[in-house]
Amino acid sequence: MNSKLLKEKIVKTGLFSCAAFSILLVLAIIGYLAFMGGPAVIGFLMHGTGAFNGLSVGPGNQVLIAMGSTVYLALGGTALAIAIGLPCAIYMAEFADMRLRNVTKTSLEVLDGFPSIVIGLIGWQLLVTPSTSYTFTYFLHTSSKMEFEGCILFGWLILLVMSFPIIATISEDALRAVPNELREASLGLGATKWQTTREILLPSAMSRIATSILLSLAAAMGEMVALNWVLNGAIYQALMQSPSYLILNPLIQTQTLSIIMENGYSSAMDQTASPGPGIYALGFILFVMIGMVNIAARMALANQNKKTGVN
Repeated sequence: MNSKLLKEKIVKTGLFSCAAFSILLVLAIIGYLAFMGGPAVIGFLMHGTGAFNGLSVGPGNQVLIAMGSTVYLALGGTALAIAIGLPCAIYMAEFADMRLRNVTKTSLEVLDGFPSIVIGLIGWQLLVTPSTSYTFTYFLHTSSKMEFEGCILFGWLILLVMSFPIIATISEDALRAVPNELREASLGLGATKWQTTREILLPSAMSRIATSILLSLAAAMGEMVALNWVLNGAIYQALMQSPSYLILNPLIQTQTLSIIMENGYSSAMDQTASPGPGIYALGFILFVMIGMVNIAARMALANQNKKTGVN
């Protein structure tokens, strides 16, 4: 075997090893979560939310509320991020001059690199602190005489700030990656620039745009540090009795699975004890929820690509 083929084989083996390592790492994490939290998960499937009682994660119905709140917060924050991030990407890719595009994209990349704890701290100071006269909470409280501290709306705003740079930057790259021949052909047939963007560029780039949305949604569902600042781990007590419709009110207090996990872990550490199976079970449930969202989104994307003829 000559040196050229040997080098190619070494490179191929190295690439395969990296790919195999990533798969094994994911399987190892799933296996560890299933092993540590398996009893609580099985109890949840067989006996409902009561299986979590006494497992240092709060009452069982509070866990159920947190599951719904996790999805609701992630979907709401991602929807707001799409509403701002996608138009921003379209403008940078097709309508802005090069100097403005570079400044805007650099700013978005800097914002994307901000630590989540910093965003959460700023959000807490500007949105939550009721004693400060310039906060949004103070305005709501004085105008309606109701308590809004730690409400879902504030979680959406935090997730918006954290998520829309991801959608904007990746979507802008996807739009610019569409071959210029498609633009020129569409414009040559008399279409306007907006019609070309809407009918040609967006369908062609939809796969990568959907990837950016999935990344944003998955990150939002697992976010804890920033949300813990603005939600304060609080939960509106009326939710404990009737969670079915109250959870849709964006002005009530709630919490997420990741926040319950963090609070349970902190409680265990304060008592110099190891995290209980309930915390690992919640981690496993959160992982399954994120996986189901990804699978559903990819199925919907495949169906859309089939209809539009995009591969």
